[in-house]
Amino acid sequence: MVFLVLAQLVGLPFDLGRLLLRSDQSKDVEILLLRRQLAILHRTQARPPRLTRWEKLTMAVLATRLTGLCGGARARLDACLLLFKPDTVLRWHQDLVRRTWTFRRAPGAGRPSTSPELVELIIRLACENPRWGYARIHGELAKPGYTVGRSTVRDVLKRRDVPPAPERERR
Repeated sequence: MVFLVLAQLVGLPFDLGRLLLRSDQSKDVEILLLRRQLAILHRTQARPPRLTRWEKLTMAVLATRLTGLCGGARARLDACLLLFKPDTVLRWHQDLVRRTWTFRRAPGAGRPSTSPELVELIIRLACENPRWGYARIHGELAKPGYTVGRSTVRDVLKRRDVPPAPERERR
């Protein structure tokens, strides 16, 4: 896989540099020769060959560069692409752009969130017992076996704008 990517990255600039040194006539002859070979290949195979992601990327980028050079882009793509339909290459380009601008977040990253049932229980305890503070609610939740910190109780009540009772000073 890494070798294929490296071959694509090194091969394309090398081919472009080699083309710059050649005359227009030799380029045209080479293009005609390659087109004839592709026409024969297209005629003998029942379906197009499978391409790797990097080959699709190269084809999509070159096709969009070709369409950006002059008008009549669709007709020019029809004339240049023999093995693949222009719609296919344009779909590859759309996939490339879609992958560039989207990302997946890692599932389960960070602390697990507090369950909605526990949040409702915290709010219910705070509303039914307005004199209890964060520590008392935390202690009452620990009796039946709920593991929640005082700071979590505080954060839940602050998010819901439930004013707790002032904490008593410890002696």
